[in-house]
Amino acid sequence: MHLIESTAWASPSQFRGDIGAMIIDADPVVKLVLLVLIIFSVISWGIVVYKWVLFRRSIRGDDAILDSFSSHSLTEIAKATARFKNAPLSKLFDEAYAELSQITDKTTTIPLAVLNNVENKITDTKLRHGMELFSGLGFLASISNASPFIGLFGTVWGIMDAFRKIGLMGSANLATVAPGISEALIATATGLFVAIPAVLFYNYFVGFHDRINSQMETFQTDFMNLVRRGMVHAGK
Repeated sequence: MHLIESTAWASPSQFRGDIGAMIIDADPVVKLVLLVLIIFSVISWGIVVYKWVLFRRSIRGDDAILDSFSSHSLTEIAKATARFKNAPLSKLFDEAYAELSQITDKTTTIPLAVLNNVENKITDTKLRHGMELFSGLGFLASISNASPFIGLFGTVWGIMDAFRKIGLMGSANLATVAPGISEALIATATGLFVAIPAVLFYNYFVGFHDRINSQMETFQTDFMNLVRRGMVHAGK
């Protein structure tokens, strides 16, 4: 007796044709593949929802903070960052301003070389937050790449099992072949169903990530220019 046997093969006349019935009647290995793909789908959609909210809030806050630079005042920029505490630029400003305050508390004359400490602090914070924003996207990319192959594995296994049973039954008519192959192809369809949204949203979020990185680069340039102009004016 074979350990792995699909119930649909017990009687071809029992083939019901709808998707739910084919999943129920599928080979146990195919069912396991479908379960893995469903878990991947739930995880990927969780990442998509979380990242969508995170990136939209980040970009909206960063845009407002960059607009505040037109005031040419650190006080006005600080007010803008206070309204968007979770924005990446707000965190950059807090780190840079704290470093700048440590220097200005000790002396009223700031050597130009000391500003390298502030700029390095911004660079380190920028890299750290860039990696935090990208976290999760790598797994989303892995899901988009692996899901079609996992589904294909389920299909190949299901078709292999179907042909094995054709040999055992000694019949190769369409009514005998169709149930097993139909059940097997569900795995490929499910793999594509999981992979397509994952790859689309991955590319979409990478665009968001690149935009936020550009905003952080712009912030670093504008902030350092503002600080340098303040030094020049203070020295006159």
